[in-house]
Amino acid sequence: MHDADAWLLRHLWPELAPLTLGAGALAIASFVNFRTGAQLKQAIESAEEGRSSTRSLLLFGLGALAGCVRTISFDSTSERLRASMAVEVFAARLLEEPQVSSQGEASASQEQRASVSVASMESDVALCADFILKLQNLVRYTSSIVGGTVTMFRASWKLSAAVWPLLVTGALHGARAGAKRSAKSAEALAATREEASAFAEERLQHLDLVRWFCRAEEEAKQFGKLCDASVAIASRSARVRGASHLVLDWAAKSVLLGLASLGSQLVARGELTAGELTSYFFHASFLGLGLYGLVGLMPEVAVARAAARRLAGVVAAGRRKEAKAADSTSLSKPLAPLPLSFEDVHFRYSEAEVLCGFSLQLAAGETCALVGLSGCGKTSALRLLLRDFESSSGKITLGGQLVQMLDLAHVRTLISVAPQAPALLGTSVASAIAFGASGEASKEQIEAASKAASAHDFVKCRPQGYETPVGRGGELLSGGERQRLALARALIREAPILLLDEPTSGLDAATASALAQAVLSPRPSRPTTLIATHSLALIRSCETVAVVSGGRVVQRGSFSELITDSSGHLAQIMRSGELEET
Repeated sequence: MHDADAWLLRHLWPELAPLTLGAGALAIASFVNFRTGAQLKQAIESAEEGRSSTRSLLLFGLGALAGCVRTISFDSTSERLRASMAVEVFAARLLEEPQVSSQGEASASQEQRASVSVASMESDVALCADFILKLQNLVRYTSSIVGGTVTMFRASWKLSAAVWPLLVTGALHGARAGAKRSAKSAEALAATREEASAFAEERLQHLDLVRWFCRAEEEAKQFGKLCDASVAIASRSARVRGASHLVLDWAAKSVLLGLASLGSQLVARGELTAGELTSYFFHASFLGLGLYGLVGLMPEVAVARAAARRLAGVVAAGRRKEAKAADSTSLSKPLAPLPLSFEDVHFRYSEAEVLCGFSLQLAAGETCALVGLSGCGKTSALRLLLRDFESSSGKITLGGQLVQMLDLAHVRTLISVAPQAPALLGTSVASAIAFGASGEASKEQIEAASKAASAHDFVKCRPQGYETPVGRGGELLSGGERQRLALARALIREAPILLLDEPTSGLDAATASALAQAVLSPRPSRPTTLIATHSLALIRSCETVAVVSGGRVVQRGSFSELITDSSGHLAQIMRSGELEET
């Protein structure tokens, strides 16, 4: 059994009872349909003889009730299955990490997480859920095949022995070939649609850039080319299906002609009457309809299995992450800040070596500003500490423990982070801040974090206060407001390590100074703080300044010590105009 089949069955198993009920109801409804002709005959005869048609009405009522039960069972089960699969796949997607080679190399394309997009994930889940609705067709077609076969052999075993193997063998071959072709086409079509969807999502997320650079027409044309690729694959698949339909239909009609010829010979010899031959063709039509439906259904089942295979791959990757985490060790989350250190760390990003012998030690509760020209590796050092990537060599420790030996999720409970150009997740200001809390955050905790991040004043000026909507990713707020709320989100976590990446970006000098005072002022509970920044206000407020150049720390000390060295790296950076007052 393939992994995709096992994954589907695991979700189907809890729904076995309603599925069985629906299948049974469908079988009853199909039986009533088979009996419709006989019941109509009996109704006419009963009317002529003055008898009641109550039995026929009861049978039709049973069929209608069975149809109702079938609809409720299959439709509700399909939606429950969709929800079950969507939740599991979404949970697995949340465990995804950027991939890194064994040499500690990361690529930009990998960082874009170019796996299954939200749109394609929804499409695959819908295909698998619709598979439940296809199951009722499978029951219907199977009952037609079985019923048609039984009645055909009862009417004339000679005709059936001649034609049945040809029809069934041809149909099974066509179904198997169609399923194989459809699976390949579905994979190719899903890949091209995913590429087009990712292209569109990226452009729509950065619509301002498209407008500012007058790229609307060119981007629309490029999207059209990607869509044309999908159309080409779908058209090629349609032509193959059309050709298959032509061959199968012609073959089926040819078999029927041969059957008519053979039947006429049996009539001529007196082995069959004309009425019996007509009745035989009527029953054979049930077999033909069932086989024809089955041939058309198999490609759809193959497409659903292909979707299940993609989703099962996502879930399997998430489970591997969980299994790896289970083999790791953990520290108990301390109440006090932790020391951290980088020792001769090397790291490559794409083709460039970003960190080359990076070494830095911070005592518990120490505040340090990472300073350097843009692209020198400050943000990369923070991301290595978060284990977004793994270093190719060297040691990174938290509280004296190698971070590579610690459970990844546990490492991140020890660290709070405010990234550069942050997004906000939450429907309101309060929920966006509370997102960073380790547990449930009280109103007092939310407001305290907001005040520490210099966000409380602007929030209270809004009519809705902390219930002010932030929009998707914080789009309803200004850049400076998003920055302050992101810092509040980091502070409410109260982690022993605090990482800040350009936290004063978009803030005025007064706000930046107030923020530096609130975050960096000495206090017993102050976390060990590492800040990648170009802000002089933050640099002056930190106990230690580490200047980064060429992927390593080339100068370290207090701001007052380093600034007196006119030939030092910090002085050179200040003369270059790289640092800002905010």
